Amino acid sequence: MSLRSIGNILSNFDDYRSTTGTKASSSSGGGGGVAASGGTTATANGYKYHFFTHPTSDDFVVTSGGNIEFIVIGGGGAGGSYRGAGGGAGGVNSNWPGFPGSYGGTSYAVTSGTYPITVGDGGATGPASGSSGSTSVFNGPGVNSGNPISGSGGGGGAGDSSNSSGHTNGLNGGSGGGGRDNTSSAGTGGGGNTNPQTTGEIGNPGGDATEAYGGAGGGGAGGAGGPKEPDSAQPAIGGIGYGFSGIPPSYGTPGPDGTLRYFGGGGAGHIYSNTSANGGYGGGADSSDGTPTSGGNGTDGTGGGGGGGGEAESTGGTGGSGIIIIRYPA
Repeated sequence: MSLRSIGNILSNFDDYRSTTGTKASSSSGGGGGVAASGGTTATANGYKYHFFTHPTSDDFVVTSGGNIEFIVIGGGGAGGSYRGAGGGAGGVNSNWPGFPGSYGGTSYAVTSGTYPITVGDGGATGPASGSSGSTSVFNGPGVNSGNPISGSGGGGGAGDSSNSSGHTNGLNGGSGGGGRDNTSSAGTGGGGNTNPQTTGEIGNPGGDATEAYGGAGGGGAGGAGGPKEPDSAQPAIGGIGYGFSGIPPSYGTPGPDGTLRYFGGGGAGHIYSNTSANGGYGGGADSSDGTPTSGGNGTDGTGGGGGGGGEAESTGGTGGSGIIIIRYPA
């Protein structure tokens, strides 16, 4: 993701968010003796990895059982149109060591059999608010040992198809979409809240919009979306994603900690007039910087939220599709 300088305010926030991202450390955990197929595979850091991306009809097929580690991320929400807000990131769920959800550091045993995989798509743009992403599920509905593990789709960012509407709320999701305020008077377009579909996943709310003619940032897995308000130190920024260690560099995005790969960043909201804001580390998209250009698209395979659209009838960006990652000692 390219990060553009938009002045001292964003420079200051880059410093801020570089100190607030959460991280997970790798471990030699997992169970030995696992043999399995499915997805795109790679061996790195002493582990065999299986990567499942959208669209996929592939499943995780185990021929020899043991303990696995998983990451399950839903599709990101789309950004809103016409001075729109950023979409929320897909919910992130994992048992990686150090992960802050309830499954973090716990064992997940698999036995021989087929474990269904569903990878959620990102939300689509529309003439108004962006649509929410869809949910990713590993082992639903628990056909083999272990519970189904889900990452909820991110909430769509608030928007409208014209200049007529006022305060619009973002949608709920794994992380919530940002709110939008298209008036010259005081008021608030509220950000969407987190709406997890299963135990263990993490996400954050979208930002509120209290300043005229723009949208707030969508929430990310590691932090809330930035508000759209006067003189804010973090205007309309997408919420930072969550960083995992041990992920091969073909997956996720770089972030403030160079040893980690980030997923689940929120999309940025539009700043009046014609100024772009930055999406969150982890695939969140930048908002529009022109008339009538669309917001950026969330990065596929990260669950990142789409960016808000610009002036006139410009659309928000699509949400990035989700991903499921499974690993065990090679």
